[in-house]
Amino acid sequence: MPPSDQLVDPREPETRPRHGCARGVKGALVQVGRYMPRVPGPIFDLYVSCRVGRATSGERFVDFASMPGCAGGEVRRLPLGLLPPRAEGCVRIVVISDTHERHRDVAVPPGDVLLHCGDIFMSSSLTSLRRGRGVLRDFDSWLATTPCRERVVVGGNHDEALARLSGGDQSILSSATLLHDSSITLPAAGLKIYGNSYSEGHSHNRAWQADAPIVSPGACAGADIVMSHHDARPLKEAVLATSRPRLWASGHCHDKHGTFTKDGTLFVNASIHDHRYMPVQPPIVVDMPIVGSPS
Repeated sequence: MPPSDQLVDPREPETRPRHGCARGVKGALVQVGRYMPRVPGPIFDLYVSCRVGRATSGERFVDFASMPGCAGGEVRRLPLGLLPPRAEGCVRIVVISDTHERHRDVAVPPGDVLLHCGDIFMSSSLTSLRRGRGVLRDFDSWLATTPCRERVVVGGNHDEALARLSGGDQSILSSATLLHDSSITLPAAGLKIYGNSYSEGHSHNRAWQADAPIVSPGACAGADIVMSHHDARPLKEAVLATSRPRLWASGHCHDKHGTFTKDGTLFVNASIHDHRYMPVQPPIVVDMPIVGSPS
């Protein structure tokens, strides 16, 4: 794995160059698609099985980052079975994102807190809410099996069904706390986490995308961790005006999996899928010192 100072900065534009004509054609198709009937669930299931890859059998890996005050050192890619024990006085954060209906292919290592940074679905804007409920029920059931005591989720731009079904109702995910421009202080870990589902992009998947992010200063002030689907520049500017988190977890940009540190904040992109929609990129595990504990 390259040194952290050589990893791509997620502040760069997340989309690859696209011919103007091609973008125009795609935009027109997206507009037409909004008036088409929803794709029946079984047909969309077939599409997902063809479009989205599966994890191959074999040894699983994690990327491990330990902050100063824990073990410290550079980010390392390790076999899952060789992940070192959590240091005393630290809390272990497991970050994943962009599972795109392949959550059961992800080998989640034991930790204190699991963060899922959105894109639970492949695309929920084209098919029925009935199918969306089924995917969310399976996702919630899987969350309950993960070896992390506390779990927090934000939505992604592919998660229109989550946006429509939740409507602020936490019960849609009973195995995790769902955040959007809101925060929670986790009772066991003692960390304040601010979550925001905002992202930028040009696809027909537009959940929580807007001209500008909505950020409530009171919600993000004093956050230890910020999690967002996309660490887009407007969102960072708004959040960092009132908060200086130790960790910022995100996804969205499949080809920018990795970490970098800027101004004392560790930025993590934990997209599980690569640019081919293959779930081959590992979870990222971060050990953070507990504030007030002896180093």
